[in-house]
Amino acid sequence: MSRFLGLGRSEESSPQSNHPATTPRVRKRDRLFPFLKPNSPSTPPNPSSPSLQLAVDPGVDGRSNDLWAKAYHKAPDKLKQHLAANLNNPDILQDVLQRAIQAKEANVAKQLKLKWGDREFDLQETADRLVRWITKFMQVGDIAVQYDPVHAALPWAGVRFVLLLVVGQQEKLAAAIVGMERVSVLIGRCAIYEQLYLTDDTPKNAKEATDNLRQALVTLYTAILQALCRFIRVFQGKLIDKLKIPESTFAEISAIDEPESAVNSAVAAVENYYHSAAREHNKEEFHKLQELLKVFMPVISRIDKNLYKLYKEIEDNKRITVLQWFSTVPYQKHHNLACEGRVEHTGTWLFTRKEFISWEDSKTPATLWLHGIPEAGKTKLVSSAIEHLGRPTGRVQFDKVAFFYCKRDEADRRDREKVLRSLIKQLACPPTPSDSIETAGHARICADALEAYNRAQKDPSPHCQLNFEASLNLFGLLIECFKHPAVLLDALDECSEEVRGQLLRGLLSVIKKAKRPFKVLISSRHNLDIENYLRDLPHVCIEARDNAQDIENYVRQQLISRVEDKRLLQGNVSEEPSKCIEEVILRGANGMFLWVDWQLRDLCKLMRESDIRTRLGKLPKGLTGVYNEIISSIKSQPDCNLSLATNALKWMLVSKRPLTPTELVAAAELNPPRSISAHNVPATSEVSTLGVEVLIHSCEGLLLLDKQLDIVRFSHLSVQEYLETRNEIWDVNIIDVQLFVSECCLWTLQSPLDLPLYEYAAS
Repeated sequence: MSRFLGLGRSEESSPQSNHPATTPRVRKRDRLFPFLKPNSPSTPPNPSSPSLQLAVDPGVDGRSNDLWAKAYHKAPDKLKQHLAANLNNPDILQDVLQRAIQAKEANVAKQLKLKWGDREFDLQETADRLVRWITKFMQVGDIAVQYDPVHAALPWAGVRFVLLLVVGQQEKLAAAIVGMERVSVLIGRCAIYEQLYLTDDTPKNAKEATDNLRQALVTLYTAILQALCRFIRVFQGKLIDKLKIPESTFAEISAIDEPESAVNSAVAAVENYYHSAAREHNKEEFHKLQELLKVFMPVISRIDKNLYKLYKEIEDNKRITVLQWFSTVPYQKHHNLACEGRVEHTGTWLFTRKEFISWEDSKTPATLWLHGIPEAGKTKLVSSAIEHLGRPTGRVQFDKVAFFYCKRDEADRRDREKVLRSLIKQLACPPTPSDSIETAGHARICADALEAYNRAQKDPSPHCQLNFEASLNLFGLLIECFKHPAVLLDALDECSEEVRGQLLRGLLSVIKKAKRPFKVLISSRHNLDIENYLRDLPHVCIEARDNAQDIENYVRQQLISRVEDKRLLQGNVSEEPSKCIEEVILRGANGMFLWVDWQLRDLCKLMRESDIRTRLGKLPKGLTGVYNEIISSIKSQPDCNLSLATNALKWMLVSKRPLTPTELVAAAELNPPRSISAHNVPATSEVSTLGVEVLIHSCEGLLLLDKQLDIVRFSHLSVQEYLETRNEIWDVNIIDVQLFVSECCLWTLQSPLDLPLYEYAAS
């Protein structure tokens, strides 16, 4: 048993025991920690003294078992100073125990409570366990120092320093009891793991499993040392402005969860090898250690569970608050919308292009410009690229993929600050909770992002937000939190020329300074100003031959779908007309998905196969021809329908923000007189029976209902551009449209009625 506990031979069995007069008696503490030298017999160590140093430099021993040594070398320099100062204490374990007992007694005497918001938690059970773990660790002798005498004391030095810092400070002492109890049980448990599974008689066939366990233990030891470092910083008051003590305490505890789980998994894998005959000659000692291990496997108390649950609730709420402060743009919904209708394998041709592969594989920061004609499916390609880069099984592993879909007819999606802040929101969450000691990853928010939020909360001005320069600076800092980040920006041309110029200059400046292989993909049309910025960078120009396969797959999928849904000829379509439709549409598509959509939509209106053949012989050329036909069709509607459709299109063309379905219906039905007065403002209003679906139908597909965002939008940017530039086609001048909408708003504000448009008019 003694060999397994690392106690060594007894003095009675020592060869020198026959000469007691010449052999000085070795105290137990000196046998446990022979590497430690006291400063003086009477002077206790000063925890804040920078001059105290390790008697033996950690890491000089290169043996594979020095797991704490490996963790020590990954620790921040400040923590090394704290640990070195406290290691110069030969009675460190006894000292830690005394500090724990004092903490327990203070808990009883002062009835310490861990206060969190409006709730309080009794810590008696936790304080009892803290003393128990340290006592048990001492009872098993030098269980950890047999193989690594210097570094076995490292974590206890950190525990001692933390307990010293909180003497006489009730709130900090309560938090320290919780934190150090968690650390102490892990130190003891892992020491037993090392003695059970990482000794010289490890089965040969268990080498891979034991190597994995060693690595997992080093990772956990590193996390423990990092947690101790941040405990010290918090209890010294250096992080008090960033994190409240209870939140910080459980942030550090939570940061240990993941590496602890990895150790548990590694232990389970190693355990399989120790049920064989390899341990038969050590069976008794092995089982004694296993029984001892059970002592360090406590049942989590009800109080601990409540504390942990509360911590999770508070952390989740805080995380949401911080992230929403940066941005409320629903970027994920925009991505889901972009993916709708996308056929499987769309974009495969792009991912095999040498320009894309070179950009993706680059070990340095790189930009790729994806550009092409309108309606060539660039947004679908970007949505496919987002998922391609985000695959964990991809050829290149990106640990963060952030994205933004610009849109001209939504103010939040064409504003430079809001574009950047949405990207910051996505980058604010680090890849792993314990990636760096200097981050606030424990709270699942990067330290730089959290600092920006906390700084803004101190500003007394309402609605304080990051400006463009501050956002750009923070964006650059957050990029460095990831090993291989990517940012994709779709439809940059839908922002104004000034805004896209600012965004491009900002992004290119960040790329130039980036130390990581930061990748940026930008999609746009052939705009001259964008080309001036990006012409010398790698780019992919989408031509009809490039996306021909994507369009062919899309046409086939849509034909099958419309036949199955009985939208095309009530589902009675033979192979010959289906093939004819496919060939004619593919011939006229010229790389434009949107043109394909319009033709299929019109064909579904026809009732006979002969009508379809006739229509295929005179399909409009390009989108301009499509929209000319649609406006002509709208004009042929009855006057009431024509008025509703025209009013709806007017409002959509000049509204300052997207309208809800209720607002658009109210706007379409509103026809204020040219002369507004109290005499022509009605005192009562009729309840509208018009549904938004009917209104959208009267617009012949130029408008769409976005159910995810509860807004009505143009079916495509090209619709808005057509209406803005083709006044002669639909007999409306843009100035007249603005005047009409202004009159409607003024009439709404003067009305005593509670109209759906009042909020928009007032804004």
